[in-house]
Amino acid sequence: MRAGVMLGLAGALLLPAIAGSGSAAQADQFESAVPRAVCGPGSSPESGLQGQVPLADRQSGRSQQGYSCNLELLGRYQGEGTTWVNPQYRHCAYHATSMAGIGKKKSEGVQVIDASNPRKPRLSTNLTSPAMFSGTWESLKVNEARGLLAGVSVGPVIGTLAFDVYDIKTDCTRPKLLNSVAGTEFTVPASTLNHEGQWSPDGKTYWATSLAGGGITAIDVSDPRSPRIAGVGTVGVVNHGFELSADGNRLYLTTAFPAGVIVLDVSDIQSRKPAPMMREVGRVTWGGEVSLGQHAIPVTWGGKPYLIAADEFSGEDVHIVDIGDETRPTVVRQIQLEISRPENADLAAQDAASNGPFGYDVHYCDVDRRTNPTALACGFFNSGVRVFDIRNPLKPREIAYFNPPAQVGKQSLLPGSEHAQHPLMYISNISAYRDAGPTGVTISNMADLTADYCGSPPRFVGRDQLWVSCQDNGFLALRFTNNAFRR
Repeated sequence: MRAGVMLGLAGALLLPAIAGSGSAAQADQFESAVPRAVCGPGSSPESGLQGQVPLADRQSGRSQQGYSCNLELLGRYQGEGTTWVNPQYRHCAYHATSMAGIGKKKSEGVQVIDASNPRKPRLSTNLTSPAMFSGTWESLKVNEARGLLAGVSVGPVIGTLAFDVYDIKTDCTRPKLLNSVAGTEFTVPASTLNHEGQWSPDGKTYWATSLAGGGITAIDVSDPRSPRIAGVGTVGVVNHGFELSADGNRLYLTTAFPAGVIVLDVSDIQSRKPAPMMREVGRVTWGGEVSLGQHAIPVTWGGKPYLIAADEFSGEDVHIVDIGDETRPTVVRQIQLEISRPENADLAAQDAASNGPFGYDVHYCDVDRRTNPTALACGFFNSGVRVFDIRNPLKPREIAYFNPPAQVGKQSLLPGSEHAQHPLMYISNISAYRDAGPTGVTISNMADLTADYCGSPPRFVGRDQLWVSCQDNGFLALRFTNNAFRR
């Protein structure tokens, strides 16, 4: 065990930035892009590199038709657009909307979508309690075990105080606010600075991270009608998304500048010990000085534990990390698209220069199952939703993709889309930064919407469906074709 942090209600100590012995990934895992998908009948393949929406396609209008490979659209609910992370539960999807669009939207807050008929998904209701109304960014998450939906107030990028918990087990189409005050939609403050969030698997603890300042808040949700802060602490300077082990005793926290994962022992919180400590067990880093880890999924192959870690900047895409020895995590494979390769950095920056701050970067991923996963689906900025065969984690290959039609010229119709509304979208080419420095950063007009941002975690549904969320296109129910994937 390494240096610990006391988790208290009044303050926190900084975990030292000690580089773990597994901090250098082996160079031979970074030499080539993942093999391309072989597109069968009915596909509408990309015209350029793997993952690319070429500038010529953006200018000609071709990107407004979208691209597909072994995935077809069953149904869509676009609504007024949506934001970064939107969870699903049973036959329902929950779409947060942009804080920047408040006052412009016909339907404020989180949109509840009934997809019981995936060919005709429809709006069931909307949630307007404090966190849901103000914007949940990457904190809106579902706990499957208890049937709970929760999120913290984030607002423009980082927010504070509000934490809202809903019962979705009784009727997922009509969530019931559990921690309301006196029958109103108001909720008692139960968090500190927020940006990301996630549940412990047992649904008794909700964790929030702040991004700026490295803050972490643990909220006791044993009684969802009366959440309380179980502890607050600080880890490093910049932290981001995370997930927890099945027993809730390990928190796999992604970091930034450079990106990586810290393995934290949070068993004191999980067991509700008085004066709990949070201890670093090990860490691994990768990428350049501006790389940014997004989240890390714990999985096992053949009984051996790994993490699948997404990185949202610098074209790093996805890393598979061996945590068999959690004191020495080791990157064993990188899953990278052709357009994300370093040799294509200038081309990538040129393509996406007018489409907001993100280039061809991954955001959130999910697997078909946590034990011996066979498929990995990831949502990308600009590159759409990509699906990989990961039965052999050392030899992944792409099997399908769907990049939805670009919504050029529809900003006024999408007040709920961060991509269409957020002031951050005036900034272009941030992701052009690499180890050698920026190829160009500009302040431009709002994003031109020549490709969508599909950053929410896809979800494998039934035998052959994939449900996804893209900021401009909204909720999409997709189906695999050409036997590309079937459970």
